[in-house]
Amino acid sequence: MENGKVLVYYGKGKGKTSVAIGRGIRALGEGKRVVMIQFLDYYNTTEISFMRKLEPDFRIFHFDKARDTTELTEAMRKEVSFELRSAFNFANKIVETGECEMLLLDGILECVHRGFLEEDDVLTLLDKKADGLYVILTGDSLPDQIRERADYIYCIQPEKVDGAFI
Repeated sequence: MENGKVLVYYGKGKGKTSVAIGRGIRALGEGKRVVMIQFLDYYNTTEISFMRKLEPDFRIFHFDKARDTTELTEAMRKEVSFELRSAFNFANKIVETGECEMLLLDGILECVHRGFLEEDDVLTLLDKKADGLYVILTGDSLPDQIRERADYIYCIQPEKVDGAFI
């Protein structure tokens, strides 16, 4: 059996989700089943609307609802926390059932950074993964213990930004 790996795409640059999706498409081409769970990324619809055409072999889920603001009241923060915990519990279920060969956890590192999820919970999920499962984590920052656990780390940073970016 092929050994799965933990890959991380993080940084302040644009394109982390796009790169993760690209890896998923490559896996799909190799006959693997792919599940993508989006955390805190409800506004990222460009790639997702197209990707729905690849279901059921490339399935996409998100549990947080779109909001008009990034400033969260305490009540909104509790609601978002519940939504993200539901997404994380679903990710655990995917890992436990072996439902796919590649699991993309898009934006999960941001959830850890912003205090919605604990780093230890993510590490426990990674420890439970089957040998053949590839897990991709994305987000703006990379906590130290997840850094140690990852097999591959890619930092995506802008070098030049001139105007609007598509």
